[in-house]
Amino acid sequence: MIRLNKMTDYGTVLLSAMASNYADNPMRLHSSVELAQQAGLTQTTTQKILKELAGSDFVHAQRGKSGGYRLLRPSADISLIDIVEVLEGPIALTSCVTTSVDPCSSRHVCFLGGNWEKINTAISHALKDVSLADLCNPENMFPDKEASKNTNQSQSQITPSVMEVK
Repeated sequence: MIRLNKMTDYGTVLLSAMASNYADNPMRLHSSVELAQQAGLTQTTTQKILKELAGSDFVHAQRGKSGGYRLLRPSADISLIDIVEVLEGPIALTSCVTTSVDPCSSRHVCFLGGNWEKINTAISHALKDVSLADLCNPENMFPDKEASKNTNQSQSQITPSVMEVK
């Protein structure tokens, strides 16, 4: 089963809590206590995840009495692959894909490697195409079926049919 670990799930929740205030005040620092309360997580878990996220290029950590954490860019500019790779490492479904930390010992004789690479790439692209903002507001993730239906109908009225029965 392909599954993200709990820390990645919790990390996404913490990031969404920071993102909820970004538009009003992008420089606002969030304390780990505040974020733990918002996310319903323990302080220990929150601090562990924030330490990992602070090593990324999208979260800033400021030490000290008035320190805290903040996003370095809008949530629309943070993809799910960014989050997953910071908290779990590169996407590698099997050991025969190029992003695998431990290369497969049968790589030189196996004919499946290239096929797994295609699947690995497709999943990576899917995660790259969804931003933290999309996840926080799922209505924007997928096109409205009714709007899509109306668009297709209006296009078919404008575009002549390629196949005509005579």
